[in-house]
Amino acid sequence: MIQENIMKVLKAKQLGLFTTIREDFPHSCFMIFFFKGLTPYIATSKNSQKVDDIKNNPNVHILLGHDGDRLDDNFVEMFAKAVIIENASSEEKVWTEELSRWLEGPDDPNYVLIQMNPVKIGYIENAGDEPTFISL
Repeated sequence: MIQENIMKVLKAKQLGLFTTIREDFPHSCFMIFFFKGLTPYIATSKNSQKVDDIKNNPNVHILLGHDGDRLDDNFVEMFAKAVIIENASSEEKVWTEELSRWLEGPDDPNYVLIQMNPVKIGYIENAGDEPTFISL
């Protein structure tokens, strides 16, 4: 049941908060996420600070779902280990026009994927509730 609820959030929400560790402190930014099952991916430039952050510390955190429309909206948080994929195959690459602000296209030589391998995923039914976690 919890995994079904998690999947509903992941399918409904692509925009989320992505947090890396930079100079011993959390650093967050909004990102567009793409999922293969429970595994999230983001596309970015290999010159982005996120890539350097992950090379220094692969531990990342993701928040998805709560968009501020309602205070009691459900959401998912994920603790994961990030991996940088520099030579992704065309089948692995994800592309939306929103990414054209940072990359020239899916064949841009600076295009990299960041794959996040979940360690622990929490589902929160209502803001203020304690999360229910699954470990992977």
